[in-house]
Amino acid sequence: MHLIIADHTLKDYQGHSFEYCKSIREIATAKGWKVTTLGTSQISAQIQKELNAIAFFKHDFFHHYPINPLALLFPSRIANALQSRWNYRQHSNSLFTDLCKLLPECNNSEPVLILFPTFSFNDIIGITRFSEKLAPSSNTQIAMVQHFTSKPNLDKDHFPHRLYNHSLNYLSQSPAKNRINLFADSQDLTDEYKFYIDKPFKVLPIPHTQYFCEQPSIKTPSKELVIGYLGDARTNKGFHLIPEAINHVTTVLGNDEIHWEIQANIRNHQEWQTVQAVNLLKTMPNIKLHEEAMGTDDYHKLMAKIDIFMLPYTLENYHSQTSGVFSETRGLGKVSVVAKGTWMAREIKNHGGGMLCTPEDSKSLADAIVECIEGYPQLSAEAELAGKKWCEFHNCENYIAELIKDISFNA
Repeated sequence: MHLIIADHTLKDYQGHSFEYCKSIREIATAKGWKVTTLGTSQISAQIQKELNAIAFFKHDFFHHYPINPLALLFPSRIANALQSRWNYRQHSNSLFTDLCKLLPECNNSEPVLILFPTFSFNDIIGITRFSEKLAPSSNTQIAMVQHFTSKPNLDKDHFPHRLYNHSLNYLSQSPAKNRINLFADSQDLTDEYKFYIDKPFKVLPIPHTQYFCEQPSIKTPSKELVIGYLGDARTNKGFHLIPEAINHVTTVLGNDEIHWEIQANIRNHQEWQTVQAVNLLKTMPNIKLHEEAMGTDDYHKLMAKIDIFMLPYTLENYHSQTSGVFSETRGLGKVSVVAKGTWMAREIKNHGGGMLCTPEDSKSLADAIVECIEGYPQLSAEAELAGKKWCEFHNCENYIAELIKDISFNA
């Protein structure tokens, strides 16, 4: 088996692309598979070295294709629609062109599985057109994993999403549709995408919990509890709520028995609330800020150190979208504070090990943190049990098993 991990978000340590690809690559290599990892053209030298990855995709997942300036003369609603359509078409064409470089590798009798760990509506037609170019005798199958909702804003977004509707309809009509296997990493997402296509999305485990399942949770030797936030500093992750929440908590409990570890690497400096929050945190006591994306070892050490995690994500996207940080904290058996109405909140409600807060409400976040601190022994025991249950499904070994279980290769 030749596994090609085709990740056009893989560039550096930001996000969870690296951890996701690393965990899959390691388990597939252990099984004796040949593994090729393809990243963006901007992939860092360190990531290339650690994953033996290739700089492959000309433009990454987030690339913005500028439209003809004359289109901006239209009213904003029309101009935005034209920009979206232009991006959609250009992403599809660019991805198709890149993937066609794989045709010599794929048009033979060797079983090849091309795994896209991330995709959106911009990618579906490009991947499908590539599948249509494969020779009938090719022993290549494609797996696409969806992490994102098609309706980020539940109140405002049109549903069904027009471009998901268009691209998945193209896939459903394609003569190559049986080569393409669709996955998502939550039941919420598989249920959502049933509205678009009769080809089912199968729930796939989140693989990068394996490290945490194998490691005992590291308890702080002193009485001081460590409360933390990990991941990119973004407003849709509620980062801007943290300074005021910390002020509320310290007003209630004081500073003596609480230490804060906050990862504060900003991906988008146009988010002024996030920038402001980082600047405020720099002036506050008992807080250690980590302003850069971390490598694997440093990230794992910090995660093991934290007792209670803040994940005050907004309902934008996260009403059904999954979270790599939450998956890792869950696997490690850590206590979490999450926002009501999110995918994470449903996990906490079902299995315990955390508290819920009102979305976009710093006072509610603070109150939930105080409840976690006061009820920490019981919540920690719940989280440890929930972590063991979580890892029964979410682990690397099960990821590979579920990935290939229903995929048929030529004998």
